[in-house]
Formats: sequence, C-alpha cells, structure tokens
Amino acid sequence: MANNPRALSARFSEEMIQDCLLVMESGSIEDLFEIIPRVGVIRDPRFHKPLLDLLIQKKDLKRREFASYAIGAMGDRQFLAPLKQVFIESRTMKGRAAEDLQISAIEAIGALGDDAAAEFFLPILTGSEKEKESIKVLRWIVESLGAIAQQGGRRSLDVLLRLTHHPNPELRAQSISELSVAYWHRPNDAEARTIARIIELTQDHSQIVAESALAALQSLADVGCRRAEKFFLSRGK
Repeated sequence: MANNPRALSARFSEEMIQDCLLVMESGSIEDLFEIIPRVGVIRDPRFHKPLLDLLIQKKDLKRREFASYAIGAMGDRQFLAPLKQVFIESRTMKGRAAEDLQISAIEAIGALGDDAAAEFFLPILTGSEKEKESIKVLRWIVESLGAIAQQGGRRSLDVLLRLTHHPNPELRAQSISELSVAYWHRPNDAEARTIARIIELTQDHSQIVAESALAALQSLADVGCRRAEKFFLSRGK
C-alpha cells in the first residue's frame, strides 16, 4: 500500500497544494510568482479564498498583481467581477506598480475567457474614457479581447472588428492581428465581412496597418483559410 502509485500521486499533489497555500500566506514576492504555473495546473478550490484576499487588499500592489495572474491561471470565471474592480481601482493610481497591476487584471480577464468582458472594455477603447489610458494599456486590452475571441467569444470578435476603424493605427494593426489569431484553429469560420475588412486594410494609409493586414491574410492562408487563399490567388501569387 505504501508504494501504491495512486496514493503516492495523491500525497504528492496534496504536498504541492499545501506548499502553494503556505507561499500565498507568507511567501516572498519571488516565491509567489514562481508558483503561478503550479496554481494553474492544480486549480484546487482551496486557492480561491487566499487569492481573493490578496487581490482585494489595498496595501501591496505586487501581491495583488500576483493574485491577478494566478486567478487568470485558475480560469474560474467567478473571479471576473473582482478583477474588473481591480482594473477600475488601478485606473485612479499612478506609478509603474499601478500600471503593472492594471495590466495583470486585463490579462487575467482575457484568460478567463468570459465574453462579457467585451462590453466592459468597449467604452475604454472607443468611448469618452479612451483618453484616460496609455496606448500601452489599450493594446493590452485589445490583446485580452483577442484571448477571449480565441476561446469563441463572439462579442469580442465583433469588438475587434469594430476596432479596425479605430483612429489610432497601432490599435487598428493589433486588432487585425488578434482577429487572424482568433481563427487559426478554425480558419474557414472567419466571416466574409471580417476577411473583406482585412483585405480593405491592406490599402490603409498607415504602413503598419497595411503590413498587419497582409500578414494576417498570409497567416490565415497558411492554415487553410479559403477566402485568404483566394485573395493571394487574385494577386497572381
């Protein structure tokens, strides 16, 4: 019995869980970030409370950042509301640590894959609130929406398509890239209007947008997207 493989595996898993819980309680910042991969693999419900406690406490922004990333690794959508609250709070803060916390919340929201995040982020990307964020933060939001779109988020796909009309060329270029990545595993599910818009953007006045559009079409053609292949055939390639 002592050498039973299942018993040994269960004991080893329990030891890993207890080690992670101990680090969450009293570990250094370095130790905290090192356990994120283990937290994402184990996903034990006992992690929920200590992670939430770290996330919502106000004093240590770095520990809150760890909690955001760990929650994203857990993949549990019950954390979406507190992550949104952290993002909102971080917008009122200043400094590098505050921006890192904000980015961790954005990335975690994307990792959870809840398409409702598209509605949450849309005013920040296109409405009156957009001027409050740095272009760096806006690009992280677009990437987060891309992660949700990869997981089948229809609303996130719609928002990414809308962002191809954004006045900022960096965001237009990134939205194109995220759209193409979203369809890598299902290239022929890409809607005609999406491919048509990407083709249109190959003629964009901004070089980075035009190049992003061509690269997106090429990557889709490489994975078998018939509409993208047709585009290149029509150009004599």
